[in-house]
Amino acid sequence: MGAGGGAEVIEVATRAQRQAWTDDTLMGRLAERFDPSVVIAIDAPLTQTACGRCERPVCPGMEACADPAVVWLRTTGRALIQQASAQTANGRASAIPGLPQARLTPYAHRATDIVMTYERGLLPLTQLGATTGAVAARASQLRRRLRGAGYQLHESLIEVSPAATIAALCGPRLARGYKRDADPWVSRALVLEKLGDLTFAPQSRMAREDVLRNDHCFDAVISAYTAYRWAKDGWQGADGVFDADGFIVAPP
Repeated sequence: MGAGGGAEVIEVATRAQRQAWTDDTLMGRLAERFDPSVVIAIDAPLTQTACGRCERPVCPGMEACADPAVVWLRTTGRALIQQASAQTANGRASAIPGLPQARLTPYAHRATDIVMTYERGLLPLTQLGATTGAVAARASQLRRRLRGAGYQLHESLIEVSPAATIAALCGPRLARGYKRDADPWVSRALVLEKLGDLTFAPQSRMAREDVLRNDHCFDAVISAYTAYRWAKDGWQGADGVFDADGFIVAPP
């Protein structure tokens, strides 16, 4: 937090003292000394899918599974997708031709991803299924290591999505353009301008230019800003199946 209030960027770097941000480098920076006033925001899935964390020796199949997250997917999740793919015409609901629909599976999807995509419209369809893969596996491993240092999920460690934060605060057009535009520098500058309580400290030097030039630096700043707003404004997390299934922190 800056001296005049608001969020203040002190440092942004793609490397730590000329070293790549490997897992050990990250842990040396983040877990050297636990600080209860610090919140770590990670732009990657921090929880596994229902199938990924299941320990049953025999799978009953999605339709018969009693896991609360799987039940949510086949009931509420499917209903959200069907609702999003329908439009009202003369008082009657009809399917919109060509609208992509996800085929929900408990080994590829989490409830929070469906909510963010189909209910709130903050994430693109391409985001679905990102819970699996090398990035997700690394994030899950970092979460477990950080827990050993004192950081607890949903308390001092949160999962965020820069695209979701930008879509909620600045609109979906900027959320799509800050990476895809021919000149994303302009889109990123517009986002920073709209975040009036985000400033760059004098000692940050060229941080603002790095953020505008590099999409990884930009995502890091938006992730940290999300954590700042989450702590400052007291955004409420999801409960129920989301306790175990995880949730993405985004502006309400």
